[in-house]
Amino acid sequence: MVGLKSFAERAFVVFTLFLSTAALIPVLLETEDSPGQPVDPLTPILFAGIYAITLLLVIGRRKGFVRIATKEIFIWLLVGLAVASVYWTFGPELTPRRSVLLLGSTVFGAYVSMRYSLREQLHLLAWVFSIIIVLSFVFAIALPSLGLMTFQEGGVHAGAWRGIMTHKNILGRLMSLSSIVFLLLAISDSTSERRYKWFVWGGFILSVALIILSTSKSALIVCITMTSLVPLYKALRGKYTTIVPILISLVLVGGSAGTLLLDNLEVIAGALGKDLTLTGRTDIWAVMLELIWQRPLFGYGYNGFWLGWDSEVSAYVWRTLAWECPYAHNGFMDLLAELGLSGLVLFLLSFIFTCRKAIKLLRRTTTIEELWPLLYLTYFIMYNITESTLLSSNSIYWIIYATVVFSTAIEYDLLKVNYTHLFFEEEWSGIQASSEQDF
Repeated sequence: MVGLKSFAERAFVVFTLFLSTAALIPVLLETEDSPGQPVDPLTPILFAGIYAITLLLVIGRRKGFVRIATKEIFIWLLVGLAVASVYWTFGPELTPRRSVLLLGSTVFGAYVSMRYSLREQLHLLAWVFSIIIVLSFVFAIALPSLGLMTFQEGGVHAGAWRGIMTHKNILGRLMSLSSIVFLLLAISDSTSERRYKWFVWGGFILSVALIILSTSKSALIVCITMTSLVPLYKALRGKYTTIVPILISLVLVGGSAGTLLLDNLEVIAGALGKDLTLTGRTDIWAVMLELIWQRPLFGYGYNGFWLGWDSEVSAYVWRTLAWECPYAHNGFMDLLAELGLSGLVLFLLSFIFTCRKAIKLLRRTTTIEELWPLLYLTYFIMYNITESTLLSSNSIYWIIYATVVFSTAIEYDLLKVNYTHLFFEEEWSGIQASSEQDF
């Protein structure tokens, strides 16, 4: 009975994480009249049920959940600000519902951190990504009209793989995260996982293959960068005499690469199919800043900025730019527009404190899974430079961020307790030794 309950709980988490990737359902509902943004009446109902179940699970373990939830205050203040923005939002129809869903996503992330260790979280994510990888290959090969880019964006990306995602870049972004999850499991020295090395290495290889087949250059760059960071972050566990030469070498190499990049910026941008305005992104940001400084402290409300022609703010941006951009293509700009400087500061405080704990946790442990928090925080920031998944409800990226925040706090507190016990044991041993000598 206990085993069945545990299996059902894990299946529930895997299903929720899969649904939060926005995979499969939008693709099946997509038509040429609504490419990339099909009307989806099913997913909101599913998430409402998921958060209701999560609430029941949390109530059943309320004491443990309260202990976990109170370990990090800034993420709750940020979510609370999003909920409170119903009082000043420019989107009174969207903000109440979306902010409650954001709260549900955060509670679910905290719940996962309470129930599963970092290693178990990686296993759950591996199952989610395995399902996406298998279905993406099936759709692209057996159902190319669904699994490949066709009429989307006027057919400019025709033939690129999108699998069970609505766009090739969405698949690429997800697979760059998948590749890191499988890589960490593959290089783990856990004896219980040696039998499954072929599975996790296969997951890593297929993740990279899907990135290449998606033709997402940004995803490929992120994948290469994140893979390169794994040995670097592992080096942080070394002695300072080892770390300092490594950091000096990285500064020299990075400085040389930066100089080369700046000297050949136009050529490199052209090779990547971009321009020096990041495909118009800097133009969007410039116009947005004009509006942001009109409401700098609390912004226009959670999900209250990009509301199409019905909103005076997004309509102004569209008229100025002469094209209908769906969002800022930068998570920090969208956060600044929606929740102002208050929201941005709260997020940065949450991120910085979590990053600080993640580094300390990494330096004081030896297992591979302790690399995960710092790697995900890096990934989360990298992608939000040109995309906008910083504070998205029902999104796997925000759910994992919340899980990492609380998991890092839990692991860090356990580490402090263990070090305290070790300190007192050493002190007590010293006292005993001194007493024996005196005797």
